[in-house]
Amino acid sequence: MRALYPESFKQKGFSIVELMIAMVLGLVLMGGVIQVFISTKQAYNLNEEMAWVQENARFSVGFMAEDLRMAGYYGCASRSTSVANVLNDPDSSWVSDFGKGLHGFDGDDASFPVASFPQPVTATLPNSVPKPDVFTVHKADLDNSFQVTGHNTKSAVIDVQGNHPYPNGTILIVSDCHHSAVFQSTGNGSNKVNHNTGASASPGNCSKGLGVPVVCSTLGNGYAYKEDAFIMRAVGHAYYIDTASNGVPSLFRESLDTGGLTTTAEEMVQGVENLQIQYGLDTNGDSLPDRYVDASGVSDAQWESDVVSARISLLLRSLTEIASEPQTFSYMGASHTPTDKYVRRVFSSTVKLRNRGV
Repeated sequence: MRALYPESFKQKGFSIVELMIAMVLGLVLMGGVIQVFISTKQAYNLNEEMAWVQENARFSVGFMAEDLRMAGYYGCASRSTSVANVLNDPDSSWVSDFGKGLHGFDGDDASFPVASFPQPVTATLPNSVPKPDVFTVHKADLDNSFQVTGHNTKSAVIDVQGNHPYPNGTILIVSDCHHSAVFQSTGNGSNKVNHNTGASASPGNCSKGLGVPVVCSTLGNGYAYKEDAFIMRAVGHAYYIDTASNGVPSLFRESLDTGGLTTTAEEMVQGVENLQIQYGLDTNGDSLPDRYVDASGVSDAQWESDVVSARISLLLRSLTEIASEPQTFSYMGASHTPTDKYVRRVFSSTVKLRNRGV
């Protein structure tokens, strides 16, 4: 029987050479696809980390700037010369030091209060990077204010409109447009506020008198607040850098509690590796900053009146080491090369203090 097809139409299959060529071409194509996938994945990881860094920076700078703007706000009368702080030994701790409104500590200063605030060290950063600074803000909480309806200076009792939520020992501020006073409440009445001396709360008040200047005696320098005055809760915040429980450097805030001078620390934002803040000094009385200096260059008198602005500079890093090699970065006017592979970015902002100057 004759074949239906000629010999030339019979399938003979691929030769070994053809198969090897096909395999090589397939591997080349697969390698290209894998390379594109890896590059896309790396780009995605980088973009995700940078978005995380930018989001954290935006929140950190915005949150601190909002607090800084209101530093030293004690009601209608906020200038240091019209504020009476009758707390016992107010200069013994940053918590009770309401006289400055804004105060800072230079991380590179030998007198940095190590006992009060941590100074975490990132081992992979060179020693040329300045140590993190700390700054504190004191102000009145206008959202928790009550109008004064009467004030008996001899019995040290202030009547307020409505029922207040302040427990015994809470640091409070009373203010009209002439004077402000910082004191500790010494009673539990819901529509009255006591400001007696004595040991019912710590640190206690050195005087019943809420006038300026402060005279630390039982009656002191008396001043009666009338119905144009308001009572507000005193707010104290300290911002600093510490290491979170997962080992990531973070921005922390320590806050004054109600009911005394105790404080509570809370982690605000992760990935914040350094905080530097400089203060704008008004040296000629025009209410505008003439120069910016570190905290160590500001005197006690200047803290109370001449600091009119603040310049924040934050160093943030990625959560993971996503770079292929150590990345040199510029911070505070100098270049620094770490030994790790984190990606770092610097974010800065200048804030005008609303209660200083024009």
